[in-house]
Amino acid sequence: MANANNRPANNRPANNRGTPRTRAEHRTAQRTGARRSSTRRRPRLKKVLLWLLGLGVAGILLAGAALMIAYSQTDIPEPNEFATSESSILYYADGETELARFTGGYDRESVPLSEVPDHVQKAMLAAEDRSFYENQGVSITGTGRALWRNLTSDSTEGGSTITQQYVKNYFLSHEQTLTRKFNEVLIAVKIDRELSKDQILENYLNTIYFGRGAYGIQTASQAYFGKDVSELTVAEGAFLTGVTNAPSLFDPAYQEGNQERAEARVDYIINGMVEEGWLSAEEAADVEFPEVNDPQPTSATTGTEGYIATEVRAELIHDVGIAEEDLDRGGLRIITTIEEKHQDAAEAAVADNLPQEPDDLHVGLVAVRPGDGAITAMYGGADYSQQQLNTVTDAHLQAGSLFKVFTLIAAVQDGISTESEFAGPSPMEFEIEGQDEPYEVNNFRDAQFGMIDLRQATANSVNTIYVQLNQEIGPERTREVAVDLGLPEDTPGLDNELSNVLGPAAPTVLEMSSAYATIAAEGTAAEPYLVTAVTSANGVYDYERDIDTQDVLDPDVTADVTEAMTHVITEGSGRTAGDLGRPAAAKSGTSENNKSAWFNGFVPQLTGTVGMYRGDGTLAMQDIGDYDQVTGGTYPALIWGDFMRGALEGEPVEEFPERVGLGDEVEQTIAPTTDDQQPTTEAPTTTEDPTTTTEEPTTTTEEPTTTTEEPTTTEEPTTTEAPTTTEPPEPTQPPEPTDPPTRPTEPEPPTEPPGQPDPPGDTEDPGASG
Repeated sequence: MANANNRPANNRPANNRGTPRTRAEHRTAQRTGARRSSTRRRPRLKKVLLWLLGLGVAGILLAGAALMIAYSQTDIPEPNEFATSESSILYYADGETELARFTGGYDRESVPLSEVPDHVQKAMLAAEDRSFYENQGVSITGTGRALWRNLTSDSTEGGSTITQQYVKNYFLSHEQTLTRKFNEVLIAVKIDRELSKDQILENYLNTIYFGRGAYGIQTASQAYFGKDVSELTVAEGAFLTGVTNAPSLFDPAYQEGNQERAEARVDYIINGMVEEGWLSAEEAADVEFPEVNDPQPTSATTGTEGYIATEVRAELIHDVGIAEEDLDRGGLRIITTIEEKHQDAAEAAVADNLPQEPDDLHVGLVAVRPGDGAITAMYGGADYSQQQLNTVTDAHLQAGSLFKVFTLIAAVQDGISTESEFAGPSPMEFEIEGQDEPYEVNNFRDAQFGMIDLRQATANSVNTIYVQLNQEIGPERTREVAVDLGLPEDTPGLDNELSNVLGPAAPTVLEMSSAYATIAAEGTAAEPYLVTAVTSANGVYDYERDIDTQDVLDPDVTADVTEAMTHVITEGSGRTAGDLGRPAAAKSGTSENNKSAWFNGFVPQLTGTVGMYRGDGTLAMQDIGDYDQVTGGTYPALIWGDFMRGALEGEPVEEFPERVGLGDEVEQTIAPTTDDQQPTTEAPTTTEDPTTTTEEPTTTTEEPTTTTEEPTTTEEPTTTEAPTTTEPPEPTQPPEPTDPPTRPTEPEPPTEPPGQPDPPGDTEDPGASG
């Protein structure tokens, strides 16, 4: 029975319309509601998606706009200093043959693309950027990959085209940052639009690093193969272009395993050239891995050339006024006065004649053009990297008998004929005012000379005659002539004492060569120099040497003096040098106890000077090689002779001016005035071979003979006292030099000229000179 409220029997409220009464109805209602809710949310999702799409488009537009703004505001920067750095090259006098170069640590020589073979260009493209001529300067995929790698890992990646690499090398740094990479891309696009592909490739080839200190393909070609880039083979070009990827991994000389990696790299490049149609399969099959040279020193300061390069550098900086940074990075082309044939002859002469032991022997050899001053050869040492002291320009050596020529010049100037006769006894004593003991002078081995003229006295280097001559003219005149011929007034040991004729003064080899060159030039003095011309690609430097000369001697005087000096070659110590096949004049010199030995001589067109010493210049050169005593007539004369023959080979034979005979009309005979000084009228019996110069040691292969002829003594006596003169007494030891070398290295130059020689004993001691 139904209740009064008509409720169902289960007491649930009556079912209103729309309210599910069963589970099935409830599920149906849920599905219906979900559809209604989804219908209501769909417009909102669409709005969100449209908003996001709009935001993305706006972002892209903004990024594009920002990129365009960045592109428009990004200027191509000036090339970095390193990119424009180029080695300065020193050439021999021919202006074509390279002598050395200044690199400043970066060895680079630029060449136009036309000098790079096409197969080398294509090899570079195969190695680095095969789409170079098609892309727009950047690789989107490569750059994107590099950026992702840089963002997601600690490592960095390049992913650059040739254009991008060029931009990095030429305008930017090698810093691996996102900022640098972004700038690289922008500039690369601009560069690609402003420069031709060939221009970009040329600049790239001239700036990239190839290892071995070589920047640019021309320098690399020389470093690896010893040839210009224009001469590279296909295999050599493939190797060079492949090594740029990582020189330390592909240079076979660098480390073990590089050979195999380099061979694989060459194969990759050759195959790439075939794939691109740049090389036929047949040509590729013929390619074999090239022979790569061992690394060579590239510094300008190695070998014998290092001494020349250092002096050239000093001359350009101090005399010409070229900035040091321009020498290192300015790409200058410097033509020197050095003649390759002369330099080769100098090196060969030293190598062929200088003993290997002891290992502390030092030789300086220089050649100067008379009347011009051009230095045509300079041997300052065997290797500048081992010893920086230049024996030609830095070492001060006692000149010995080389100074007798200055005394002879002064005498001829003063009207004394070279035919004037003097007696040459030994020993001779000279009283000096204010000094208790007389100044004793000896000839070499106390050789006795009768009345002989100054020509014979020069050939035989008779000390007692030349001291008499110096007393006759006044020793200040000897010093005066030395200075007139170019010796600095502050030359160590240069004074007005009577003994200055025996050469206690210590000039450099170059200074003595320049002085004798003035005699060879008939009295015309010229400052020695090494640089003829300097040019630069940018036109900043365009230098040519102006020759500055000065007439300091009367040609008639030099004619007579030169004629006297020829007797040294024909009769005296110069015979050791051998026959040059042409007229030559010379003088030898040896200092006290053989501490230095010289040979200085000339032909009309060339002066050559050799100076030699041991250790720091204080050691005696005795029992060396074939000689028990080294004098000017031994190794120096041998070196000089070989050098002059080599340098003058093929040169025309020139004659000296004829002897004028100044003062011949005046009969001049000077003899000792005391009985104990008066020599015999005939030369004494001697055990010396008259055909052997007295600069030669006693150890000779020829048996000594007895002769009544005057011996050819060429060395100075040993002396202990100052001579008799109105000048102040001579000190027993010359003063120390005031100008030590500016490049002190072992061995140091002889900075203290030896004191007055000791009296001679029974051995051959050339004493103060030779």
